[in-house]
Amino acid sequence: MRRRVMAAVLIFVLCGMMMSCSGGTSGGGAAGETTVAAESSGAADSGQAGEAGEAGKTGEAETTTGSAGLAAKTPASQTTAAAENGENENAEETGAAPIMTLDDFPVTDGSLACVPMIEELMMRFTGCTEMQADERVNEVFSNTNPCYLNLAAGERDLCIAYEPAEETVEKLKDYPPLDKQPIGKDALVFIVNENNPVDELSKQQLMDIFTGKIHNWKEVGGADVPIQVFTRPETSGSQTLMRKLLVGDAEMTDEKYYYMQPTMEGMVEAIKENYDNSEMAIGYSVYYYVESMMGTSGLKFLKVDGVDPSTEAIAGGEYSLVNDFYAVVREDSPEKALQVRDWLLSEEGQTFVGECGYVPVR
Repeated sequence: MRRRVMAAVLIFVLCGMMMSCSGGTSGGGAAGETTVAAESSGAADSGQAGEAGEAGKTGEAETTTGSAGLAAKTPASQTTAAAENGENENAEETGAAPIMTLDDFPVTDGSLACVPMIEELMMRFTGCTEMQADERVNEVFSNTNPCYLNLAAGERDLCIAYEPAEETVEKLKDYPPLDKQPIGKDALVFIVNENNPVDELSKQQLMDIFTGKIHNWKEVGGADVPIQVFTRPETSGSQTLMRKLLVGDAEMTDEKYYYMQPTMEGMVEAIKENYDNSEMAIGYSVYYYVESMMGTSGLKFLKVDGVDPSTEAIAGGEYSLVNDFYAVVREDSPEKALQVRDWLLSEEGQTFVGECGYVPVR
């Protein structure tokens, strides 16, 4: 999987394919209990490209990645039509997933850590190849906060994404509400270089490190060296979780001790490769991205209050810094988008979430 992930990263970087793609506006209502308010329709024509561009400047529009490879299948009766639209001719129908052509698949965007699942969905529902799924995702990928805005503006049909930032929630308030249903869980995790002797911190110690009250590793049982604190932009999905689950509104901008990393990849690589004395650094991300997309060679997860982050600890509730991620639609999203969303909420869809390496909500 990781080889395919890095290949997709290279394709995206070389091609620069961060463009918007208009979504359909047909289709029925979406049942849901949780809603997110959205921004006025006037912003749809002029504001979304700027939002995505601004997000890129602050590190939100991070590089997209490839998928894990659960090949989709279509029934034999649909093979010819599927082939005409570029789908896999050898695919067969599996389970109750609705079958559609790649052209009919809803325009789907989301968080960087959700890209593998989005590509798996395309392959499962349409029978397309992994390369076709990569290309389709790269055409529209914008990342967590821009995808909410693009969905609200009618430029996407479906988003699979982590929690939006407060700034984004405010920008969405003038739009009709979005239907935001939890489909999986992920965790905020803290990473250090594998050579750092510290293996565990409490939530209070983490809070004190990231809010400037602790500056030296010796204060938490490590070497007598300054802590190099890596942070993320306020518009990033991981920073949204950091504020929601740990630091709240506390200040995190002391330039003497903090180093802004515009991308999750940049933060992980800096700690892995130990450049600029980053062996003494600490950073944060989401569990799935580090464990399944980047790999843990050269770094380690810190235990938090004595608990190692793991799929089992996230699912069982032992690891406490956990948050849902969501399938999000508009009220007028196309019927195909509602079908995909509803399937993800079904028993079969939740099994699929787990098969992709994520933690389902049930």
